[in-house]
Amino acid sequence: MYKVKRTIYVDNQSIDVWFGLVSKTKNGKNGKYTVYLLTDDPNNPYNHAEPILSNITSKETAVRKAIEYTKELFHNILISQKNNNKSQEDNGKKSQS
Repeated sequence: MYKVKRTIYVDNQSIDVWFGLVSKTKNGKNGKYTVYLLTDDPNNPYNHAEPILSNITSKETAVRKAIEYTKELFHNILISQKNNNKSQEDNGKKSQS
């Protein structure tokens, strides 16, 4: 597995992420890449590789698409956290009245 670390910027925050790329070739021809999002540093024994994309034809495209996917993922997580925090604050105000 080819591993690459990138820093992505989402909603004014920087996040370091690791990706893993695996290429399967048949008969010596260029294969297609499967992209994995690593949950931690690759040297961590508890790291897990979660497949996120497949059938990508070049390493550069695989990394670019992985970054796009991860930016969208983290953006959605941040929105969800903001909505949950707002909901909890609203519930706290209702219970005080």
